[in-house]
Amino acid sequence: MKKVFYAMLAGSISLMLACSPEGANDSEEAEETSENDENGEAAEEEGEPGATVDLQDENEEPVGTVEFFESGDGNTLLTAEVENLDPGYHGFHIHEEGLCEPDADEGPFDTAEGHYAPEDNAHPEHAGDLPPLHVNEDETAMMSVEVDRFSPDELIEEETAMIVHEDPDNFAHIPDRYQSEDQDEPGSDEDTLDTGDAGDRLACGVIEAP
Repeated sequence: MKKVFYAMLAGSISLMLACSPEGANDSEEAEETSENDENGEAAEEEGEPGATVDLQDENEEPVGTVEFFESGDGNTLLTAEVENLDPGYHGFHIHEEGLCEPDADEGPFDTAEGHYAPEDNAHPEHAGDLPPLHVNEDETAMMSVEVDRFSPDELIEEETAMIVHEDPDNFAHIPDRYQSEDQDEPGSDEDTLDTGDAGDRLACGVIEAP
């Protein structure tokens, strides 16, 4: 009878140890280690940028930076940090010529030409068309977006530029109920299909190797 009692007591103690806070802590530490490993792997995948941009305004004052990373699935991760811009939404595009002349004859940075569009299609299907950049009330903005339309090496090889525009980008979304003054049919006109009506160019930077 004593043997049975001691066996039951030993089993109870083992069960209590398995359910003790020390065991729970071991489990939590294992989960935390796993999460840290995953975060470390993600950071390692991002690595160094494949291309970078230093943005400047028409007074040649720094406005911010843009970096392009190759992601593990073959896409490109773009990150941007800007400052000293008017609050609100601004068109944000890659342009086809890496030439940022603030005193260009046709207007600041007009030498960067049109949107980067190697397939010669219309806005917003240009390879260089990106989501608008939203600037906060403190005149700063941060943006991160992953795309599959280009690689960092491609943008460097094609000698492209990054442009921040004065106005929002409407992505050529002009319903048929609106009539342009420049054409005989409703909907988007030629200018909208080229630029998204994003307006003047506030900042520019050549996309280069880091």
